[in-house]
Amino acid sequence: MRIRRGLAGDLPSILAAERACFSEEAAFSAEVLTFFLEFGVTFVAEAGGLAGFVMGFVAGDLGKVATLDVIPGRRGEGLAQRLMEALEMELASRGFEAVTLEVAVDNRGAIALYEKLGYREAALLEGYYGTGNDAILMAKLLEPEGRLLQTTRYIDIQNDLP
Repeated sequence: MRIRRGLAGDLPSILAAERACFSEEAAFSAEVLTFFLEFGVTFVAEAGGLAGFVMGFVAGDLGKVATLDVIPGRRGEGLAQRLMEALEMELASRGFEAVTLEVAVDNRGAIALYEKLGYREAALLEGYYGTGNDAILMAKLLEPEGRLLQTTRYIDIQNDLP
């Protein structure tokens, strides 16, 4: 499995993964995903094809996770954690000190992952995903790039980047 930066040519696979992971109402459109690919930060996990991806962007002085998708057949392999770590490392290397994300209150698996990675609940966002579909705003302080690169996991991810 390899983590690398997302490219424009990845759009069809990213769009297919987004549709496999989210309902039609919740999935990002091709136009939004194209925007994130062009102007944001995207990493993909490849393992005989695209197994998952993470997209983020910068909002003011914060990094922001837009979406994290791992195709259903590849869940439980640690891909989501590796993708999040790659995104965090990139944001830290650009000098950002914090990152935020939103997660549905009933997505216990994702909440557990984010807590494991050091994210903490910052606010409840009522109706964020539509009436009756609340989200939790989570945030994490990032460490400077030099400290992130002290672990083997980060060095391995860094070596996989083009």
